Amino acid sequence: MYGLYTLLLVFGGLALLPSLLWRCMHGATYHHDLAERLGYRMVPAALAQTMRGCLWFHAASVGEVQGLQPIMTRLHASHPTTPMVLSTFTPAGKQTAQRLIPEASAIFLLPLDLPWLLRRLLKRLQPRLVLVQETEIWPHFFRAAARQHVPVVLVNGRLSPRSCRHYSWIRPFMRRVLADVTLLLVQSEDVARRFVYLGADETRVQITGNTNIDRALLHAVQPPPTHVLAPLAAGKRLLVAGSTHAGEEALFLSVYRRLHVDTPDLLLVLAPRHLERVEAVARQVQAQGCRVVRRSQWQPGHTVELIEPTVLILDTMGELATLYSLCSIAFVGGSLVPIGGHNALEPAVFAKPVLFGPHMFHFPDMAALLLRAGGAIQVDGKETLYQHLADLLAHPEVGQRMGQRALAALAANQGALARTCQALEPWLSTA
Repeated sequence: MYGLYTLLLVFGGLALLPSLLWRCMHGATYHHDLAERLGYRMVPAALAQTMRGCLWFHAASVGEVQGLQPIMTRLHASHPTTPMVLSTFTPAGKQTAQRLIPEASAIFLLPLDLPWLLRRLLKRLQPRLVLVQETEIWPHFFRAAARQHVPVVLVNGRLSPRSCRHYSWIRPFMRRVLADVTLLLVQSEDVARRFVYLGADETRVQITGNTNIDRALLHAVQPPPTHVLAPLAAGKRLLVAGSTHAGEEALFLSVYRRLHVDTPDLLLVLAPRHLERVEAVARQVQAQGCRVVRRSQWQPGHTVELIEPTVLILDTMGELATLYSLCSIAFVGGSLVPIGGHNALEPAVFAKPVLFGPHMFHFPDMAALLLRAGGAIQVDGKETLYQHLADLLAHPEVGQRMGQRALAALAANQGALARTCQALEPWLSTA
């Protein structure tokens, strides 16, 4: 099975080359990090000597890096002499890690999941423990670690019903892969059942909760710095559509034009999930007869007059949370189209009313938590989106109550960070 997986990985990568080349020609930067993908120029030889016995953390991209940050900070405080390294799968994740996690002595992109690349890197770093965030399952990575007697721990583990159904087609293979995971610290009972169904040893699965909730609550209580975008919200109501995908912006623009007729102080913020789509989104905005304002061109002291429908396009990294904190209503993208949605935690932690579409299969637990609490609304298309937005704009007190319920639901589910670090302590002290 591992041989077949390797062949599929190699030939699948070759098949994807035309798409990757096209995306590079339109702004993506995958080609800049090709050496790291092939296992070179990640950790200098002199630095690798000092990394031996390190804790190796891995996160897929920006959200997962943010989720790892409080875990790494707390473990560094309790084990300050133990070096830490962090790998990510995307360049955006790597850039976020370089900004957020000074505790990491080295930050690099994970090489392709090919056995010879992972064996070489593990031998070079000789980590005492590998900690993988959420649902990053890499068969050769886990197998190479197990063969070198390096424990692998899945932290903040999540597995959606959709992903579980897909993995169920290869359950015998998944059983072998999960046998190489020493400990699975997962977010909920449902997630635990799914991992056990796929073949994980039940005795190795612990329910610790969602550490992202703790991180978000910790950041939310800190006094927010005066942000350059703060004047943007003065005298206006912000409708923020975060992490949107192709097909969602056009729908939102159509709804926004209708809302603007009765709510002329409404400003729409579109935050495309992938920044290489910014130009295409700007063209859609103009085609709908709306004025375009780009965040990258925003200067301190600027103001926006809403004489005509105006759309701010967030074309920078790391500022979506700030806009959620300033908004009146938040929409979580990737959910009106079958992408699977994104995390509704960010707007909820600022006590904002949250809306999302029918496709939240990547974050079913968080969506269900907010819906049960009355802190979120799930819409099934353009008309219901318009109706709920119009109601919330006409009755802002309803949105305020929704936001408070969302925040209360998160507060009632905190504590995962302490439980996770406590579960890891025996492995750190005996390593």
